[in-house]
This record gives sequence, structure tokens and C-alpha cells, in this order.
Amino acid sequence: MIAALRFLTVLPLPGPHRAPTAGSLVAFPLAGVVVGAVWVATAIAAEAVAPSLLLVAAVILVADAAVTGGLHLDALADVADGVASRRPAEEAVRVMRDSAVGAGGVVAVVLACLVRQAALLSVLGAQPRPWSLVAVPVAGRAAMVLVLALVPARTDGSLAGAVPRPGPRTTAASLAVAAACAAAAAGPRGAAVLVLALAVTAGYAAWWRRRFGGLSGDGAGAVGVLAETLALLGLVVPG
Repeated sequence: MIAALRFLTVLPLPGPHRAPTAGSLVAFPLAGVVVGAVWVATAIAAEAVAPSLLLVAAVILVADAAVTGGLHLDALADVADGVASRRPAEEAVRVMRDSAVGAGGVVAVVLACLVRQAALLSVLGAQPRPWSLVAVPVAGRAAMVLVLALVPARTDGSLAGAVPRPGPRTTAASLAVAAACAAAAAGPRGAAVLVLALAVTAGYAAWWRRRFGGLSGDGAGAVGVLAETLALLGLVVPG
């Protein structure tokens, strides 16, 4: 659990920073619970002083960026730049690795944040104590585990050396933990949005393998944002 939190957040935790093990991959959804708890605590605190739910939704996004270091949004920007380049796979991956953010990356992050803020606003308006929000970061971290299992890491990148590829048992255990956490947070709707996020992740994995080959760290981080955003939208859809 601590190893997963060290890898997925910037929380000041004791002990050295180490690469995650297979066991910590199982705990990725639990790290999502911690991030989700930050979302809920921020929502409750902000609602007590903020004049509008729109502002509360924005503060939640700020809190998320603060606790994660904005790493996954950065990954989304990098992937969007690679896709927007329309270059062959190897050249597109080099574009992703460039520290500069292009127009495609900026547009992707802005649009993602707008959609996330709008969805948060809807959830906050419907639920005085939005505990269901915890299911969203859980879905994002489960998506990362699934894409790591479905797409072998690139051998020329840091991801291959930093994160072990989860086997079937590790993947199943991680997804089972995610299902339990999502259902505990949001009931049947939580389980449903997790299934939605994982289904889209499977499609993303197939697309990534066709387009770029091996998985990069940016590819794993970007799918977390995509899965979270879809899970948020799933909470909004009437059921």
C-alpha cells in the first residue's frame, strides 16, 4: 500500500522511494481510495466556505493535481502531442518524451478538466456528501493495472524497469480489490462505472498496441485520466 502511494502520489510518506512490486500493483486501487478520500474531504470542506458548487468542483481538481503531482495530466498531454503529430510510431513516442507541451497536449488537458469539472458539478449537486466520488480514482488506478497487463512495456523506456508487468493473478486480485472498493463507495453504480472504465481501457490497450507497440509511462498515465473521466461521467448518467 505504501509503495503504491509513493508511486502514484506525492504524499510525504516515510521510507525510501522504490519501484512498485507485483504486490503494490494489487494495492493500486487502494491508493485510489486515498485519492478519492482527498476528493471527498475537499468537497466537504470547500462546500462549507465556497459560494458555489462550480468553485467547489474546481477546488477538487486542484486538490487532485496537488496530491498526484499532476503526473497523469502531464501524461495525457504527452500522449495527445504524440497522437497529434501524426508521425510514425517511433517518432510519435519521441514527441511524447519531449518535455515541451504542444498545442495538442494543452487542448487535451483543458478539455479533460472542463469535462471533469462539469461532471463533478453534477455529482455535487445531486449528493450532499459525495462519497461515490471515491469510486472514480479507484477506477483510474485499476485501469493502469489492466493496461500494464494487456500491453508489454517498451524495452527502451523507464516503464519496463520501474513497473513489473502484472500476471493474471495479480491483475485479477487488483481488479477484485477495485470492484470491492468501488461498490463500497457507490454501490451498484460504482461497480458499473468501474466496468465501463475497464472496458474502455481494453479498447485503449488494443489501439495503443496497433499505433505505438509497447507501452510507455505516458500511455499508462493517460489511461488513468481517461478512465477517471469516464467513471465520473458514469456517475452523472441517470441509472
